[in-house]
Amino acid sequence: MLRNLTFLTALLSCAFGVGCSKPQTGPIVIFVDGAGWYSGSGRVEAGLRDAGYAGRFDTFSWSSYLGPAHDHLVNANSRLIARRLARRIEKQRELDPESPIHLMGLSAGTSLVLRALEELPKGVNVETVVLFSSSVSSERNLTRAMSHVNGRLYATCSTHDAILAGLPVNADGRGGSPAGRSGFKMPRASSAQTVETYDRVINLTWQPSYLAFGWTGSHTSVTNQRFVSTVIAPRVFTREPFPLDRSVVARAAASNTGGKS
Repeated sequence: MLRNLTFLTALLSCAFGVGCSKPQTGPIVIFVDGAGWYSGSGRVEAGLRDAGYAGRFDTFSWSSYLGPAHDHLVNANSRLIARRLARRIEKQRELDPESPIHLMGLSAGTSLVLRALEELPKGVNVETVVLFSSSVSSERNLTRAMSHVNGRLYATCSTHDAILAGLPVNADGRGGSPAGRSGFKMPRASSAQTVETYDRVINLTWQPSYLAFGWTGSHTSVTNQRFVSTVIAPRVFTREPFPLDRSVVARAAASNTGGKS
């Protein structure tokens, strides 16, 4: 009887995923969707799969389910939620110290991405970061967040983004234009560390050629499956600089010397 009871307990534990699942190691993408009920995660995952990504894809849930406005104005700047995301990254790194972690976010979700990076303890890093249509301030200093990123941060931006144009306030509560419209900018006072940081920040500015891949320049079409597969994935899954990409530092230097930025 006792043996049967022990077997039944073990069987139920497996059925509910308690203690029987295999450790989940290997590459992982952690995606933080936008405010409200955006559903960019499915398209992003499909695009990465089309490009050959075979690792795990994990969507981090953070919505209050009280609507986009509440998420944007309250939850997106919540330190408690950011700490929960940071802890999710820490646990993955504890489980698997070697495999790459790629962190991606859409719209107001990008505020939590950056804040979670800032909450990580020293020595806990992700590989790359992608910010789609970021609604955080373009003037936000990325130095602290980027100290937890081994590779590059890619941020899409478009002046055709009507949703970002109408924002009363950025998701991170800071002033300045949204990064998803104008791209991230170099801080005025730039130390050597800041320069190193922004040399790894790439603004992917909308251009007409992206129409062929489904990004019309609008807020959510940036997560189009074809755009993710063709433009984002090749940059994320390599450590080499992508041809023709220029960092924020390189563009600033070109602008200061009168060159084309």
